[in-house]
Amino acid sequence: MSENFRPLNDEDINRLDELLATSSSLDDTFDVSMLDGYLSAVALLNPAPEDESVWYPYIFNEAGTEVTIDEPETVHTLIFQRLREIRAFQAKREFYNPIIFPLEDEAGKPITGKDGLAALTPWATGFYNALAQFEDRVSVTDDVEAALCHIHRFLELDPEDEDFAEQAAIRKAIEETTPVNSLEQGMVTMMKGVLEIARLNCPKVPVRNTTKIGRNDPCPCGSGKKYKQCCGKNA
Repeated sequence: MSENFRPLNDEDINRLDELLATSSSLDDTFDVSMLDGYLSAVALLNPAPEDESVWYPYIFNEAGTEVTIDEPETVHTLIFQRLREIRAFQAKREFYNPIIFPLEDEAGKPITGKDGLAALTPWATGFYNALAQFEDRVSVTDDVEAALCHIHRFLELDPEDEDFAEQAAIRKAIEETTPVNSLEQGMVTMMKGVLEIARLNCPKVPVRNTTKIGRNDPCPCGSGKKYKQCCGKNA
């Protein structure tokens, strides 16, 4: 992990979720689970440092227009902490825990079995929002499409969609072939898809840049490590 940030803890996550709920765009703003899916796709499809204006405003509403929100600087800081954490895990091709809020039964206990898989829908929805926004940054080959199935299977299908019947048939075939029977198994399945897309869309290659990279500079692969501790380790 980078020395310049720390992973979000439970307090940070709950605080970020509370602050997102104060947005003047109300329900158009992501909750923290949808945000986490969105950031995971942003990290995959927008790996190079860029102007945050191409993605950050769309967290708050579909049009990317200005909103008011409590403690905007805190929100910005926490979002970027999480993004850097996600980038680091993806660069190392290591699993990370998606931010998921389990459903609860009537007694207030988490539903961790198959009936609890709906808790993954917000995360998958956020991921696909970014995928649609940056569709030009990934070539949907057969391999990428197969990896996306690990995430798409948790989306809520829209009966009004003209492709509903086809998508429902594909979903049924996937669930029969590779059933997922618990929330934990669903989270692992989603991460398999994310890391496979990272492997396919952002292959690890030797760093070549016309600008000389200092040994103590951040590695351009986005891992959050210094160059000498990452791609430049054996250079």
